[in-house]
This record gives sequence, structure tokens and C-alpha cells, in this order.
Amino acid sequence: MAVDFSEKAKRYQAIDEIIASGRKLKWKEIIQELQDKYEIHTSRTSFFRDIEELQKKYNAPIDTDFETSGYFYTDPDYRLPHLYTDENAAKAARLIKTLMDMVKDNPLYKEAQEIFESLSIENHDMSFENIRISKKPANDRIIFVGAPNKNIPAETWRLLDKALKDNLIITFDYQSLTDSAPRGRIVQPWQLIYDNGNWNLHGLDVVKKGRRRYSLGEIKNLQLTKEIFKLPEDYDFRKMTRGSFGCMCHDEYKDYKIHLHGYAARYAKNRIWGENQTITADKKNPGPDGDGIILSFKSNQLFSIQRWTWQWADEAFPLAPPELVDDWKQRLERITQLHS
Repeated sequence: MAVDFSEKAKRYQAIDEIIASGRKLKWKEIIQELQDKYEIHTSRTSFFRDIEELQKKYNAPIDTDFETSGYFYTDPDYRLPHLYTDENAAKAARLIKTLMDMVKDNPLYKEAQEIFESLSIENHDMSFENIRISKKPANDRIIFVGAPNKNIPAETWRLLDKALKDNLIITFDYQSLTDSAPRGRIVQPWQLIYDNGNWNLHGLDVVKKGRRRYSLGEIKNLQLTKEIFKLPEDYDFRKMTRGSFGCMCHDEYKDYKIHLHGYAARYAKNRIWGENQTITADKKNPGPDGDGIILSFKSNQLFSIQRWTWQWADEAFPLAPPELVDDWKQRLERITQLHS
């Protein structure tokens, strides 16, 4: 049965400290000290189970003295490794598991789990079956919430995994927002990106010789070729984009100025939205409550910024660049016509 990782770690650490003290206490005395000094309540059966697990799993050289029946380490220099007993390690393990559970239906989840556990075994068993996300309030204080993923066939994941691993060019059918029908693509797969609940493939369109982003849910008939490509040094998507608006980006950088007031202004102040960000009071348009600001930054995410600005339409309007201003005005005109 799975047990709470942090409680187990705390108990092991306390037992380790007591035995390492060299006092050779009997099992009843250890249980009493666990209760009095460490506020840990355990039974005789649980204590002997802990001793056995420490010996078998962590090679703890525990023995009992022939004369006193007290517990001691046959190697006086032995201590239970700190990484395992540190409660922060337990918190980190729970945090990682909670994050990974967001993509539990992803076929790559099992591989990530195996990698996590293989690294953890070296540091004394932080395997998933021993990490329980219990219903205690203390374990619900940090959570990750994401939009539901579109179902992606396991075969797509399998082929992409091989293509990424071996740098193989792939082909597939894909219909973008501007296409009237799916078109065949030839792509160098560079990177998988998880953004706001959706998986995207970042790579090079071989025909158009341009970097592109493809939503995995829209990829059909994916095939591997035998052609191997050389991964460029600047393939990392994070080096391409300068902004906090998801994984949509363009080649051209622009200077943005957006008026915000009310809740939108308060929200915007708490994040970095792009390079060279500044926030100043908007004296010309202070807003209904006099809290108007001008948010300025540099970014290459025009499409996403257009949508982001419009979502705050009652508390925001763009000032620059012209592409952002014109888009906002056109949206406003369309809405006015619909409701007139």
C-alpha cells in the first residue's frame, strides 16, 4: 500500500538519528523517543517493518547489541543519505508528480516516469508508487491546471519520438487556419512544445525553408523518411521568441504600447510580457478610476498579442504598433455591426 512520502521520510530520518547517536536504545525506547522528541507515533509492527526496509532497501547496517538488545550501526560512519530524508525532497517529488499528472494520458508519460524513477533510485527510492498525493490540505497547496488535451493517436507519438531521437525528416498532412484543405508537409522535427494544454511541433518546413509550428492534434498521416537532417544550433524555440504569450511567434520584432486600466492594469503589473518592458501612468487616458497605465515592451508575438489585447477590450486599447491598433479597431467595428 502506498504511503505518504514525506511522513515516511520524516520517520526514517528520526530513526536514523536515534540509532546513529550510539546509545543502543531498545525498540520500546526508540518508539517512545519518536513520540516524545519527534512527535511521531508508530506501532511495534510498523517500527520493525521500518527497520527491515532500511536494511533491505537502503543497506543500513543495523544490528542489535547481544547484551542490551539495543539498536546500533555496525558501521558507525553510516547515515541515511540526506537527499532522501530531507522533507524538501519529498515536496519536490510530489510537485513533479503533480505536474506530470497533467499529461498522464500522453504515451510519453510512462517514459518520463521511468526516467524519473531511474534517477531517483540512485537517491534512495522516490519511485511513483511510494509518492502519494494525499487529500491532506498541505498537499493541495500547489497545483497545475491546464486545458484538456486533444486526443493524439499513440502511433503519432511513437513516430515523433523516433524522428526526434534520430533526426529523421517526416511527412504529414496538415490544414492550417489559412488553408481550405489539408496539404502535404515535409518537416524537420526540432522540438515538442506543451503550451496551455496543447502539444505543438516546432520545426523547419523543408519546402518553404521556414520555421513553423504545428498543432499535433491536426497532424494526419504522419510518416518517417530515411533522410537524416542536422539539428541547427539555434533550434530551441525559447531562443526564437521574446514574450509571454504562448508558442506563437513571428520573425519580426515590434514595439508595443497598450493602455490598460482596472483589473487588467493590476494583472499586467505582475508579469514580464516582453523585452525592455516599462509601465508608466497614462496621464492622457487615466481610465474611469484614474489607474490607467501604458504597458510598453518589445516582442515578436503579434498574433497572440492581438488576441490578448482584445480579451481585455473593456479595460484596454492598443497604442502601437499600427498592426495591433488596426486589428483592434476592426474587431470593434465587426462587433458593433453585429449588435446594431
